[in-house]
Amino acid sequence: MIPVFRKIRKKMADDKKPIKLLIQLITIILLLSSCAGQQSLYNLNVPDQRFVLSNKLNEISGLVMISDSVIAAVQDEKAHIYYLKANSGEIIEKFDFGKNADYEGITQHKKHFYVLRSDGNILKVRPNKEAKQYKFKNNKDFDFEGLCLDQLNNQLLLACKAHGDKTEKDYFFIYSFSLASKEYDKEPVFRIKQDRVHKRFRPSAIAIHPDGNIYILSSVSKTLLVLSPEGSIQENIQLDESIFQQPEGITFNSSGDLFISNEKKEQGPCILVFKNPNSLNN
Repeated sequence: MIPVFRKIRKKMADDKKPIKLLIQLITIILLLSSCAGQQSLYNLNVPDQRFVLSNKLNEISGLVMISDSVIAAVQDEKAHIYYLKANSGEIIEKFDFGKNADYEGITQHKKHFYVLRSDGNILKVRPNKEAKQYKFKNNKDFDFEGLCLDQLNNQLLLACKAHGDKTEKDYFFIYSFSLASKEYDKEPVFRIKQDRVHKRFRPSAIAIHPDGNIYILSSVSKTLLVLSPEGSIQENIQLDESIFQQPEGITFNSSGDLFISNEKKEQGPCILVFKNPNSLNN
């Protein structure tokens, strides 16, 4: 028997107010049940597939699944978008979208890609078209490293790695960009205390699972955080550094299979695939 249960049972036998102790016991059982249910959907210690990428993608910094057979990827420091085979990581083609800069995320909405620059500016791009830029007006000392489409709310979500206000250094933030007004919302969607996750948690990528949960990677702390659509912490998973050397991109296919990209470090760049065990297609 778990010691705390044994202790409460003894007190219930001796105490003249067993109802209070019974409430305590029920609370503990509910808490343990809640914790037991928060197990990772994926076996993150054993990738189902690992695709070694071309050295053209040594600094792959963002992924987005544009169909179940094709992934689009952006290369940090280069204004290139690559189309990759989702079953091998092989480059199909690429196109250039402007000037080289520090690009940290990519997503797609309708016929356009949206590419995130580290200062928070967003580029709306298409092949053979001039890019349109939307500025993050408070970009002094901010550092962004993750972008995804929130289709349900017709917005983009952007993960802020470093806030411009140093008094906010103990938090990390998720901002939103309206696809209707083409403007940032003034206030962040989520403001989360770092030490609730990991003292070195710094977002490097973000994606929304088909079930609506929000997955946020931290390359610095080697952590995968799962939030509910409302922003409550569902899972907080410490990743194996031998597998996740420098995770910088994350996306899902329609079945909920998880794709995470590693930049080159001791090993070459790669994409890791983790199958969704609940998918009818697996």
